[in-house]
Amino acid sequence: MSFNSELNDFTKKAGKNAEKIFRGTTINLFGRIIKRTPVVTGRLKGNWQIDVNKPPIGIVSMDDNTPLNKINSESKFKIQRGVGKASLEDTIYMANNLPYAQLVENGNYSTQAPAGMVGVTAAEFEREIKRQAGKVK
Repeated sequence: MSFNSELNDFTKKAGKNAEKIFRGTTINLFGRIIKRTPVVTGRLKGNWQIDVNKPPIGIVSMDDNTPLNKINSESKFKIQRGVGKASLEDTIYMANNLPYAQLVENGNYSTQAPAGMVGVTAAEFEREIKRQAGKVK
């Protein structure tokens, strides 16, 4: 095998590993945000949205009687679909556009999430990316 082909193989493998780390980190952190979202009716948890290269807009209309297990499975699907469309050059946005989402994040609205959801999860970024990197050899 020539040096050029070895270098090409290494570059391809490094790119694939970087994508695995990127996807794994994003999926896990976004999943934690949703998991940490407090539930009264499930509307806040069900309104997390993901988009690639542009922030999500609008509010997800849902019935307050939607079962929590359905909201959880739909949320996981949204994450996987959103992350699956993205490449390393993309920016993945996650947003919750309900008017009270910021109040909950600031700890002013819910005893279930006094420290919020996003900030505490963002603080785990470095540890999570190292964990994901440890999975790829």
